[in-house]
Amino acid sequence: MKIHAPLLMLCLAASLSLAQDTKPTTQSKFGPTVEIPAEPSHHLKIQNDYIRAYYAEVAPQQSTLMHHHGTDYIGVSFGPNEIDSTSPDGKVKHVVFADGQVTYTPAGVVHAFTDRASTPFRNATVELLQNHGGPVCVNNCASDPRAKEWPPLTEESKLIGYGDTFRISEAIIKPQQTVSTDEPFPHLVVLVTDMHAHTGPPGNGGMDFSQKAGDMMFHGGHPDHGLTNVGDHEMRLVVIEFKPAPAKQ
Repeated sequence: MKIHAPLLMLCLAASLSLAQDTKPTTQSKFGPTVEIPAEPSHHLKIQNDYIRAYYAEVAPQQSTLMHHHGTDYIGVSFGPNEIDSTSPDGKVKHVVFADGQVTYTPAGVVHAFTDRASTPFRNATVELLQNHGGPVCVNNCASDPRAKEWPPLTEESKLIGYGDTFRISEAIIKPQQTVSTDEPFPHLVVLVTDMHAHTGPPGNGGMDFSQKAGDMMFHGGHPDHGLTNVGDHEMRLVVIEFKPAPAKQ
């Protein structure tokens, strides 16, 4: 079959026009939406039956990719932070965090955020693998009925909040203060400040160690071995205690 040149050119032009019409007319400057493990500003530090804990860091005036939080999570701010959080529809919410501020966000959030401060944005993003949408109280939670399920906090600790399977508190340990480390529950420790400490009895026994603000540690329950702040500044740490996970069948 012979095809005349004018007809062929008309068909090619129509095909090109159709291809151009099917391309998306706009594309988010934050790129396609990814899950947290694929978002390069979030660095996985701890994963177990209770949590996935990420250390997030974004340089001043830089942005994350658009990302999806598929799990309820706790955020702990390292230093004061200031961001613009942008949703997929382009709406922007300006958010300011205080140093050590703890927040709770239910699963389903999709956003990208831009660091609007002159210092890097840093936080801990702690996914709560056993919460599954259960109610969470953060701040002003002293009258929460779940309080009766937990032993009293020690003198250096103050309550932050509760979930059905966890309790959140903050401990402030003064220089040269020794505190009990008796802890019957599995727990995550998030350092808000640097830590220069001695574990074990004060004096010659035990061991000195140092860690940086932003470090995270997960421990099983353990007896009291004592913890002394041997530094020159207060140590602040956020502790999330968990009820033991159900035994796997």
